[in-house]
Amino acid sequence: MEETMRWYGPKDPVSLWDIRQAGCTGVVTALHHIPVGDIWSPEEIEKRKAEAEAAGMRWTVIESLPVHEDIKKQQGNYREYIHNYQQKPAQCGDSGAGSSDL
Repeated sequence: MEETMRWYGPKDPVSLWDIRQAGCTGVVTALHHIPVGDIWSPEEIEKRKAEAEAAGMRWTVIESLPVHEDIKKQQGNYREYIHNYQQKPAQCGDSGAGSSDL
């Protein structure tokens, strides 16, 4: 079992160093700054992963991949958002984010 803690990103008042000091070896986080429905770029995924690694931890769990309201209601740009949503797991897997094999 790995000890992890949720981290909301660089603006979180709890720093990665605080989490590491508490004995955690991994973080549970997401790309909270990217609007729901947008694609997570490989660069942003790698940046978040590198932030955790710089603190001596791993991005162990992807906290959430939120579903845009247009998908839930099948209105507006819901088809585009479905396409974007389908990209996220593959992109995260390609980067190793959320993988316990890092």
